[in-house]
Amino acid sequence: MPQTSFEVAVVGAGPGGASCAYYLARQGLRVLLLERKAFPRDKFCGDAVVPRAQAHLQEMGVLDELVTHGEGHFAAAGGFISPSGVECLGSSKGNPHGLVMAVKRLHLDARIAWAARRAGAELVEGADVRSAELDRDGSWTLRSADGASWRSRVLVAADGAHSQLAHSLGVVTDPPDAICSRAYIEGGTHDFAMDGVCYMPEWLLPGYAATFRHPNDELNFCCYIIPGGACHPKELRQRHQELLERDPSVKKHLGPRYRIERMKGAWLRLGGVARSYADNLLLVGDAAGQIDPLTGEGIQFAMDGARCASDTIGEAFAAGDFGERFLSRYQARWMKSFGRDFRISRLARTIMARYPRTLDAMARATLERGDDFLRNWADVMTGSRSWNLFLRPSVFVPIARELWRHT
Repeated sequence: MPQTSFEVAVVGAGPGGASCAYYLARQGLRVLLLERKAFPRDKFCGDAVVPRAQAHLQEMGVLDELVTHGEGHFAAAGGFISPSGVECLGSSKGNPHGLVMAVKRLHLDARIAWAARRAGAELVEGADVRSAELDRDGSWTLRSADGASWRSRVLVAADGAHSQLAHSLGVVTDPPDAICSRAYIEGGTHDFAMDGVCYMPEWLLPGYAATFRHPNDELNFCCYIIPGGACHPKELRQRHQELLERDPSVKKHLGPRYRIERMKGAWLRLGGVARSYADNLLLVGDAAGQIDPLTGEGIQFAMDGARCASDTIGEAFAAGDFGERFLSRYQARWMKSFGRDFRISRLARTIMARYPRTLDAMARATLERGDDFLRNWADVMTGSRSWNLFLRPSVFVPIARELWRHT
């Protein structure tokens, strides 16, 4: 093959795209990984790397790198504040599913991309891909803003929630439906004593705000506006600031002297797209909407989706079939892995928005039952377990009892 031709081209080197390139390269395929910016580059996000994502990082050798370089902080204590202000804080030590790690995307994305390069993928930074055309011979021609071009048999679009490629090819037509903010708080300027706390004021539901601790006592304060509530994405900056200035729990935890950077925001595509495949094409990560509809967590699902995509592409090369019908197995694969749980998340989102008292009841039940009960909430919010967990009698009955008591 000519030097500008590849078996697979991946556009977008975030966790989804870079993980896909890593797994494809490990199969021995000739992989091109294109990234619009140069690493290290930032991405606005909550920075929470949950255990399922850590498993991918461990396999790539990235988790040990993050720990060695002091770029990640594992949570040991955290919790949530219910709509009525019930503080439900505890310890996550001893959690059999592991601990959440806070990592800046400045570090995380670069290290995953470099792992893909070590595995054999060709990483090209500063490649602003503007167009993709599927030729009659079944190969893609990609062109960037600076006139560079590449050819590949299969294209993986992992270029974010807005995904210029998915839109230009007509696979995705609707805009992203959620948004989140991020602002770092300087270490040593705040009073925050935990590792991570979610704030759930009634006016923000089903969205929420959160504070996560990073190395060197730095904090990430973020706000998520999720569809189904009273808040509109255009209100993000206003709501972010309102939390800092007026929410009693946030004010108490941060103290009066914290120094915080200017807020930055990012769009999210939630719950999965209806079709993440076409002839010679797969969508991965934010481009495919592989983000939990309630929590806004997407890193683990992007990496899980990347694994599903690489397996499907490997099968396509073995069969010599890159048609839409064959590649549709990718959609079935990631839906079985995690996409079906998104339906339950949507239901939970509706319940939280309409009945905030359920969160108050959950907080009171947790205060009564202790850390073991709190871990149920933590496991669900971090994607370690499905929302079905709350239907178990050992979890549902104490919450229902608290609802009854305070009705």
